[in-house]
Amino acid sequence: MSKFIYVGKERVPVSEEIYKEYYRMKRRERYLEEDIKVGRIEVDPEAETFDFIPSKEDSINRLMEQGADFEGDQLVEDIICDKATLLILQEAVAELEREERELIEALYYKNLTLREVASEENISQVAVFKRHKKVLSKLKKIFQ
Repeated sequence: MSKFIYVGKERVPVSEEIYKEYYRMKRRERYLEEDIKVGRIEVDPEAETFDFIPSKEDSINRLMEQGADFEGDQLVEDIICDKATLLILQEAVAELEREERELIEALYYKNLTLREVASEENISQVAVFKRHKKVLSKLKKIFQ
C-alpha cells in the first residue's frame, strides 16, 4: 500500500479506494463547512463596486435575528415521526375494503358526520357508528 492518510498525528497505510474516498469525504466536509455556509464579497476593482453574495444555506439563529418567524416549535424528530405515521396510515387504509375506505374518506377527508353518511347510504346512524368502530379497530390491528 503506497497511500497514507493521517488520523490525528498517526500515518495510516490505506488502499487506493479508501484513499480516494477519504479525500472525497474531506472535500465534501470542507464544502459544507466553508463554501456553502459562508457568504462572500465579490469586488470589482475597475468599477470600484462590491457585491455581497449570501450563502446558499443559512443558520436558524441568523434567520431568527433577521426577524424570520418559524411557526410552532415542532422538532425535526416530531415532524419525521408524523410523516412516518402518516405513511403507515395510508398503507393501512389502502388495505381496507372499498366500503370501509369510502367510510373513512367520508368521515375524515370530507368531514361528513355520522348522520350525513347514514342519510346518504339510507341506513341508520347506529349502523354507521358500528361500521366506523369496526373499521377503526381493523386499522388499529394493522398499525400494531
